[in-house]
Amino acid sequence: MRDTVFQIVTDRILAALEAGTVPWKKTWKGDADAPANFISRKPYRGINAFILAVAGFESNYWLTYRQAAGLGGNVKRGEKGFPVVFWKFLDGKELDAKGNPKRIPLLRYYTVFNLAQTEGIAIPARAAGVAFNPIEAAEAIVAGMPQKPEIRHGQGRAFYRPSEDFVGMPSRESFSAPEAYYSTLFHELAHSTGHVSRLNREGISKLEMFGSDSYGREELIAEMSAAFVGNSIGLESTFENSAAYLAGWIKTLREDNRAVVVAAGAASKAAKWILNDAPAPADPEADADESE
Repeated sequence: MRDTVFQIVTDRILAALEAGTVPWKKTWKGDADAPANFISRKPYRGINAFILAVAGFESNYWLTYRQAAGLGGNVKRGEKGFPVVFWKFLDGKELDAKGNPKRIPLLRYYTVFNLAQTEGIAIPARAAGVAFNPIEAAEAIVAGMPQKPEIRHGQGRAFYRPSEDFVGMPSRESFSAPEAYYSTLFHELAHSTGHVSRLNREGISKLEMFGSDSYGREELIAEMSAAFVGNSIGLESTFENSAAYLAGWIKTLREDNRAVVVAAGAASKAAKWILNDAPAPADPEADADESE
């Protein structure tokens, strides 16, 4: 049972990492509270807090199927739950030095759902976010991007999903400043330029596992591209703030002394696409030598 639970947790973490969810790279506030049970209001601890925090929901409240039913609601059809693990201690047959049964730890899990995955349950009103003041020049860039992917706000994290070709973003008001919002958005739009319908970049069209060479290169491309686009309108770059985000892949990039140069070239193409200053999508085979 313990191995099964470990595997369930591992699979969840790997899925989050492979989707580009890195919890320590977060420039928005989100909910003030950590993930918590909706009934008890007690925050989850340890690995549970990590698993639920990267699940992609703005609400920090979670509950079991039974708890949802107890409130007169239910989990929406097709929604998938998330594992929450806990240790349960049982009395063993052996005795300790004091003659008491030795306590045996048993790792168990149960499934919870985010409040947003339910219906028929009143969702607590969220605290008002900080007023967002759009930057006109940045808005013009986003509006003018050709073949722009759908941008869905209200997500629990920032990401680009190639399979559905859309960018997910937290609400504008949840970012610490407009500059942080646009830098994050430009980063995700840079990822979207790698879609097969645009620049057909290997790091996106052939999505690799988190931590791989192509994954690390793709992240570098997106960061550099976001900086290029931001600099074009005098937007302060947040590249330095991403140093910790890139640290896990620095070793891989250092092993190839051409990696940064190649990434910069790809980032320039991505930036030009976002700025509507790009040529037609290149033939993947024609670009093969350049991207080796």
